[in-house]
Amino acid sequence: MAKKYKFDLTVDSTALLQANPTEFYSRLFGMENASSNYRMLTGIKNKTKIANVLFDEITQDSACDFSATDATVSAITVDVCPLMINASVCQFELESSWLADEMAKGSNSDFTVASFMTYFWEQMANKAHEEFAVLMWQGDTAGATSTYLDLCDGWLKRLCGLTPIRATQTTVTTANVIAEMGECLQLLPSEVQRSVAQFKVSQNIADAYRIATASTNTITNVTEELALTYLGIEISVEYGLPDNTMILADRNNFICATDLEGDMDSLDIVDFSKTTLDRRIGARADYKCGFYITNSEQIVFYGDCTAS
Repeated sequence: MAKKYKFDLTVDSTALLQANPTEFYSRLFGMENASSNYRMLTGIKNKTKIANVLFDEITQDSACDFSATDATVSAITVDVCPLMINASVCQFELESSWLADEMAKGSNSDFTVASFMTYFWEQMANKAHEEFAVLMWQGDTAGATSTYLDLCDGWLKRLCGLTPIRATQTTVTTANVIAEMGECLQLLPSEVQRSVAQFKVSQNIADAYRIATASTNTITNVTEELALTYLGIEISVEYGLPDNTMILADRNNFICATDLEGDMDSLDIVDFSKTTLDRRIGARADYKCGFYITNSEQIVFYGDCTAS
């Protein structure tokens, strides 16, 4: 009589030899907003100037004599911070991982695994954009964080050194978010067209606004996505803004200077085993950035300067 054997096909998580993964998981990264939310200045490798001209009253009673008022010409200096991103991975770390079965045979062979390296570089680029999103707002060269935030001055540092319209800041909740945004709107000078104005808000303010508005509208609360606008004014969620911070202004008053848009994503990848003989593969990208503000007297700032 033939014997029947039953095998448990479940591999215990403590087993020494298991099937290699074929998919990868990722952590979520906060990203900077599209360049359409601020003014991009490209082709800047070093200092340059942005010109401005202001007029006093130019409309007068008609007369035979010419009596003109003076136009004031000025400029602000724009500079960029040269930065780089770089990372590497060691051959022996890959050999001792679950990738070993997919690596080519031989200690002197190409030790990369295509599927993993594609994922590796993609995650590296995402991490770079996350750090850039915070740097563009919270960067402070006078800081002492010993992190990338000390490398370049961000928009909050610039704004706090100028003369924006200050709104009284408080902890934003679902109960007061609409009133606080209304206060900012009432402070915005009338010469700033509402069609070009934009709210720049931290994530917690955006969340409070979504909940507050959805609670009064069962459609957006249940079945439809809520458009992020306040009285027709666009709301942009800025990952780099500290909690309880919002800004209302013409988006073009926020200048991001750079050499070439997209430099951050142009990774140079080198197999060091063929150059310096280190058993590593590394990637590096260089880019330049600078963050400046114009017309601060037309910007409503709801925030804390110590946050920068």
